[in-house]
Amino acid sequence: MAAIISGNFRSLNAASFVEEIQGDRSNIYVGLGKSSPWGGTTTANTSDEDAPTPTDTIDAINEARQQMIGMKLVTDNDISHVVPRYDWFPGAQFVPWDSTDPAIYDKAFYCLTSDFKVYKCIFAPNAGGVSDVPTHIDENITATTDGYHWKYMYTILAADSEKFLTNSYMPVKTLTESTLGTVAAGASNSTTFTIDNENPRITVGQVITGTQGTAGSSPSINADTTVISVSGKTVTTSSVVTVYDGNVITFGGFLATDPRFAQQSSQAASRALSTAGGIERLKLISGGSGYPNDGQGVTISVTGDAPAGSECVTPGNVLSSYIEGNSFISDIIIGGSLATDQADDVGADFSVAQTTISHSGTGTGAEYIPIVSPRGRPGFSSVVAGGGHGCDPVFELGGFYVGINVQISGSADSEIANSQDFRQISLIRNPLISGNIPTSPASAINTLKYISYDTVHTNNGGASGNTNYAAKGISLALAVQANDHVIETTSGFKGYIVNVDTTNKRIYYFQNDLTGYVKPLATDDMVIKTGGQEQDAFAITAGAGADDIAVNNPELNFNSGSGEMLFLENRDPIQRSTSQIEDVKLIIEF
Repeated sequence: MAAIISGNFRSLNAASFVEEIQGDRSNIYVGLGKSSPWGGTTTANTSDEDAPTPTDTIDAINEARQQMIGMKLVTDNDISHVVPRYDWFPGAQFVPWDSTDPAIYDKAFYCLTSDFKVYKCIFAPNAGGVSDVPTHIDENITATTDGYHWKYMYTILAADSEKFLTNSYMPVKTLTESTLGTVAAGASNSTTFTIDNENPRITVGQVITGTQGTAGSSPSINADTTVISVSGKTVTTSSVVTVYDGNVITFGGFLATDPRFAQQSSQAASRALSTAGGIERLKLISGGSGYPNDGQGVTISVTGDAPAGSECVTPGNVLSSYIEGNSFISDIIIGGSLATDQADDVGADFSVAQTTISHSGTGTGAEYIPIVSPRGRPGFSSVVAGGGHGCDPVFELGGFYVGINVQISGSADSEIANSQDFRQISLIRNPLISGNIPTSPASAINTLKYISYDTVHTNNGGASGNTNYAAKGISLALAVQANDHVIETTSGFKGYIVNVDTTNKRIYYFQNDLTGYVKPLATDDMVIKTGGQEQDAFAITAGAGADDIAVNNPELNFNSGSGEMLFLENRDPIQRSTSQIEDVKLIIEF
């Protein structure tokens, strides 16, 4: 049985993942793990080999969870759809959008200009690179002097460029044009109210207006009141609004001063075009023979599923520029805003189409395929359905990639061990904190097990009658910070030391297949080793408090199956420091 996974299915999966985070349906964390070196067969190994390719097995996933040293929450602003990046530069060549090409999303059918505008190529000459950069931001398909025809898609915002633009990928957004929210129970006369919608796609910066709901009185909303923040179903506005239970609130356009205004206006205008979903280009398959070079008497008819009155209309003659040596030589541009070459009517609302070529003389054998415009996701970006070029940039450009960029501060995110390196990056969905999924999740979480101690003694006689570690002039924290330090006991316990909290007297560690998973005992003397050599022994002296010896993090215990690991990547070591911020960037393909 032959089957495919469609690009639409992949894009929908990517969109669902983005909405899961931005709609507050799940807590997604980036996990950092494995401070011990790659390779080797014993804990004495101190040097890294090449990072191995991770395997999708239960054992590999579970070991990665055990090696995790901390997690950082992914917020609304940390995730974006992304697509491969293709820069416009003089001489670069681009291919036109082609609804018949199964590999179109792997090709440069759009460009990013130096002023961060993105354009889709609708028509490209048979040969030659670009020389005239497009600059327009309206809804029309516009020809440049080099023969290319471009459709403006969107402009990358500065904040998105900083977080998600790389040498290989660039962010892409479809802006909400209009969406509705129903006010939840309880009147509000403030800058904050709650809506019932699960995911209404409300966007910060949108202007809000009110319409009478099924309950209460008409809402009172000042002109140019905008959304300044959205958290789940809670909306905060730029000025006081009066809304009542059941009021239907419209979240619409952006102010003209907003940098997203141009894209949103172009999206809406593209959807409203009388030629939306029309046939702009006929793709040449076979040139045929016997056609007159002046095009006289040659008729090309386009038929398809366009509604009555929206069909594509063609003239009785074809322009001579398309015929040479009695054969067709290039794609044909259909009219509308492309009228510089061919004053035909592109029609509207096609999803399938065919061409018929006739000649009053001896011409025969020519074949063209009409190129259909993408439909987008009806109803996604607007309460009004419809589609065509420029209406849904995410789907049109193949948005089945997602970019994630979280910043981990050496000082603000101290829950994640500093002065330590990591080699594994993962995505964890809905980790349980104290057995529950928190509604207000912590920004950073320490995932390590730890040992509590009261005093630490040198190795020449045990806990009774020896100088303690501090008196010896050695900092325990400094002594065991290096990633090759292992703590072990005669009873079989071993663990990689990640961090030492001398204030709370805790030694944080993790275990993997090399150390084994024996738990520590309060009665054991323990030895610190580095590179296989014993460095100092110490004994744990119990303090007055209970549970001085602990083997599990008090917040999160992966042994209980807390959280689903969605993604795992092995990398070369990355050093964390109190004086720097780590940018963790992931590109995930759906």
